[in-house]
Amino acid sequence: MDLLWWIIPGAAGIVGLLLTFAGMGRLMKLNLMTGGLRFLFGIGFLGLAGIGTFAGLNLQTYKRLTYEQPVAEISFAAVDGEEDAYAVTIAVPEGDDINCFVPGEVDQPCVLRGDEFSMGAQVITFEPMANMLGYDSVYRLEYVEGRNNQRYTTGSVTSATSNGLALSENPGLDVYALAKEQGDRLGVNGKQFGSAVYAPMGDGLSYKVVLTQTGLTLDPANPATKRLMQPGD
Repeated sequence: MDLLWWIIPGAAGIVGLLLTFAGMGRLMKLNLMTGGLRFLFGIGFLGLAGIGTFAGLNLQTYKRLTYEQPVAEISFAAVDGEEDAYAVTIAVPEGDDINCFVPGEVDQPCVLRGDEFSMGAQVITFEPMANMLGYDSVYRLEYVEGRNNQRYTTGSVTSATSNGLALSENPGLDVYALAKEQGDRLGVNGKQFGSAVYAPMGDGLSYKVVLTQTGLTLDPANPATKRLMQPGD
């Protein structure tokens, strides 16, 4: 469908050029009526081609600025005999699902404890003009953790514990730190920051973690989660 925004203006532009040149040829031969009409129609088609081109560029810009890319799908299953304990499954778009198993124990999935989870990532974003040129935000997952929602009080600063799993290791060259320190010199005039999402854990719940051009967000991955996130629907 997007291709039509380029095919139609292109065809209109070709027709406009043909009519314009044909009209100019007629006018040079002093055939004022036929030449004038062809010239005017040619200019009209060129105008339509220009409008269509700008509309197509505007549409592409809109899609680029609102572009979303999948980061992971995280699912939970209750652990028998334990309260607020959930076996975690994490699938990523690249197909290399994150191995979330208890170290040293075969087929024993890792377990997060608490009533909600959080997933965080390091994110590098770019300016809107760079987004329009195809530079989309990039990320590296950092962690997933389980925790209790009511872990603090309003009366004072209190301590809290969480349990979780690191999702990546620094491969050597820290691009995130390089972009943060040298971004202006390298032409990366965006922002570098940590972004995280959190939501309730529950048996059968599944979430899609998505990266927009400005940070992480969550979408429901199954009907049960959708009902939880959108109870009014």
